[in-house]
Amino acid sequence: MYSHDQLKSSRFFLVFLASLAALGPMGIDTYLPTLPNLADDFSVNMATANLTVSTFMMGLALGQFLGGPLSDQLGRKAVGLIGLTVFTLASIAIALSDNIDQVLLFRLLQAIGGGFASVICMAQVRDVFEPHEVGKKFANIVLVILIAPMFAPAVGTLLSTYGWRVIFFALATASSIMAAIYLIRIPETLDDRPPSFSIKQAFTGYWAAISNRTNGHLVALRYAFFTGFSGSVLFCYVTNAAFILIEYFEQSKLAFSIYFGLMVFALMLGNRLTARLMSTVALPMIIYWANLAQLLSAAAMVLLCLFTEPPLWQVMLGISMLMACAGATSPAAGGHFISLFSKNIGSASSLNSTVMFAFGSVIGGIAALLSDGKLLPIFAVMLCSSIIARLLLLSARAKEQPSTKAESLGS
Repeated sequence: MYSHDQLKSSRFFLVFLASLAALGPMGIDTYLPTLPNLADDFSVNMATANLTVSTFMMGLALGQFLGGPLSDQLGRKAVGLIGLTVFTLASIAIALSDNIDQVLLFRLLQAIGGGFASVICMAQVRDVFEPHEVGKKFANIVLVILIAPMFAPAVGTLLSTYGWRVIFFALATASSIMAAIYLIRIPETLDDRPPSFSIKQAFTGYWAAISNRTNGHLVALRYAFFTGFSGSVLFCYVTNAAFILIEYFEQSKLAFSIYFGLMVFALMLGNRLTARLMSTVALPMIIYWANLAQLLSAAAMVLLCLFTEPPLWQVMLGISMLMACAGATSPAAGGHFISLFSKNIGSASSLNSTVMFAFGSVIGGIAALLSDGKLLPIFAVMLCSSIIARLLLLSARAKEQPSTKAESLGS
């Protein structure tokens, strides 16, 4: 059994946790290029096929909602192994499905398993590292998370040569290998598990996380909602990427994979910028400016679509700016949020992730329903999400550092 000091110096530990957290995005991004094939196979339209993306995001939210508090009761490792097992079995079931209704059901179950596996990532980081170390470690984990989706569509395009079902067999194989590694190599990190399981106690942690106060105010909850609306900009793109690139701009699967990878690269650049700034700039300051840049980028895209019909390169440039802002905001906001807690960390981590995926699935779905073959509604929804996120952030900062106006704006 490794000690916490040994885990702190273990690069393998952080890389594996990042792989767990990347399981959810891989479950989305790998098969995105094959959505038109899935639609054709089951004789449904693209709007129905896109529901498999929204359903998966909602399942991730549900899995993380349940997995976080359960990990505070059962331990991180038990919840992680249960999640990987469910993900594996559901992936096989999707590959063997006969109709779109079965795919939607098993996608929900697959995502719940992925949510169980991924939610323990931030909790295990907080178990092992001190609060001031969490933000930087989380930024490093997010970097690894981003590498996998960067190449996932290309892998999906390659595998789709043998049919879209092969992709889900591949996901089942990957998750089963991860389960074996987790069982053998990764220790339990939760030191203060309760002596007996209690459903009431498991979800009492949620209330403690929701009602957590700083300076007498619900600062953590404001940051959780901020993450949900800010992160929804990313989910709007992911949900509608196949429509934007394959249907609207009539790009091939290979071109889709390249453009999608470039957008993930933009996310990675934003992430690396935040990681560099963390050593000299306070997390609230990074969040403040990254969110402002996101809002201005979304506003620029709305104006562009409102008065012109932008070509592909302009749309991709605008989306890359939005993705870079999302990449910069996510680790800073996640690290700052979890640093506000000294206990009920699993529930807190679960709350943050649940809000992000729940908001993302709903807002991304709204953007898809409103698009009606046009780009403007998608960017308009992104702008609205960014504005709401801005208001929540300003409120959180004012309550967190209320002593002076200057502090509340960026000290």
